[in-house]
Amino acid sequence: MTASDAIRSTVADVDLDAIAANVEAIRARAKADIIAVVKADAYGHGAEAVAETCFEAGAVMVAVATIEEGLALREGGINGPILVLLGPTDSSEVGHAVALDLVLVTWDVARARAISEAATALRRDAHVHFKVDTGLTRLGAPVNEAATRYRAIASLPHLEIDGIFTHFATADDPDPSNDRVQLDRFREVLRSIPERPRLVHAAASAGVAAFGAVEGMNAVRTGLAIYGLHAAPHLAEALPLRPALTWRSRVHRLASVPAGTGVSYGHEYRLPRDGRIATVPVGYGDGLPRVAGKSGAVLVRGHRVPFAGRICMDLVTLDVTAIEGAREGDEVVLIGAQAGANQTAEDLAEACGTINYEIVTGIRRRVPRRYFRGGQVVATRTLAEGYHAR
Repeated sequence: MTASDAIRSTVADVDLDAIAANVEAIRARAKADIIAVVKADAYGHGAEAVAETCFEAGAVMVAVATIEEGLALREGGINGPILVLLGPTDSSEVGHAVALDLVLVTWDVARARAISEAATALRRDAHVHFKVDTGLTRLGAPVNEAATRYRAIASLPHLEIDGIFTHFATADDPDPSNDRVQLDRFREVLRSIPERPRLVHAAASAGVAAFGAVEGMNAVRTGLAIYGLHAAPHLAEALPLRPALTWRSRVHRLASVPAGTGVSYGHEYRLPRDGRIATVPVGYGDGLPRVAGKSGAVLVRGHRVPFAGRICMDLVTLDVTAIEGAREGDEVVLIGAQAGANQTAEDLAEACGTINYEIVTGIRRRVPRRYFRGGQVVATRTLAEGYHAR
C-alpha cells in the first residue's frame, strides 16, 4: 500500500468539477480572460490540481505570489503561463524565474533592468506585467510616475511587457465609489502609454462580483471565487459559485466519563452531567484555528456540536452526550454537508473572528487532499508522496 492509498481519516476533498464550473461562471460574469490565482497552495486546495483544472477550463494564466511557488508548479508539471504577483524579492531569484519562463510583476526600472539582464544572459526574452498603484498603497508604480516608468521598462532589451494591472482596495465594500476612482486613475495611465500590452486587468474576485464586465479590461485576476467562496455576503448573488472543498475527520475515541470531568488542556470544559467525550484527530497542526474552540463547532450525525475544551495541535474533543448513537468511526464535518446540515468556511471564520480566505488557506499540507471528477477520485496529495494523478 502506498501513502496515497493510506489516506488518514482527516482529509480535505476537492471537487475539480466545481473549480471548472466556477471558472466558467467568472468568465460569463466578467466577459474577460481568466488569470486564476493559485497562490498559497491554491488557497489551501492544492496548487497542482487546481492549476491543471483551471487551464483545462480555459484560464489563460495562473498566478502565484512568490517565485518559489512558481518553481514548484513547474516541477509539478504545469507548463502554462505563470504570473508571479510579488515579482522578484531577491536578486538571486531572477535568473531561476527567467529560466523557467515565469511572468514577473514589476513596477520600477531597477527590478525590470535585473530581469532584462538575466534574460540577455540566458539569450531569451522575459515577460512581465506592470503594476500600477491606484490607491491600495501596497505595491506598484505611483500613478504620477507610472507612464514614465512603463516607457523606460518597455525599452529594455529582451523584456516584453505582456500585461498591465492594478488592484482594488475596497471591492468587497457595499459602496464601490473608491474602486471607481481607482479605475479612473488606471484609465488615465492607460491613456498615457504608447500602446497597451496583451492583458489589461484590475478586478479580482470581489471586483468581478461587484462590477461584472469593465470597459477597457480584457482579463480578471480571480482567486477566492474559483474555489466557490464569496468575498462578502452582499456579493453572493452576483456569481453562481460552487464551494469546491470539504474537510472531514472521524471520531477516533469515544469515552464515557462522569459529571464534573475536566476535558482537554486547562480543564476549561467540565461535563455538566455523566456523558460521552469524542476525540477527533484534527487540530491546529492541521489548520483548525485554536481560537475556534471558544465558539466554533463541527457536524456529527447531522447535529452541530461545539468543541469541548481547548483545541490541541493534533486533536479536538467533543461532548456528544446528546448525540444519539454516536460511536467511534463516525464522520465529523468541519467544512461541508452532513445529513441535511451544512457548515461552511464562513461559519468557521465567524467563530474565529476572521475571513473565509484564512480558514481554507490555513489547512496544512499534512491534511491529505483527494481530488474528484465526476464523483471519482482522480488524484491525491499526501505529505509523504506529494501529488499523484491516478
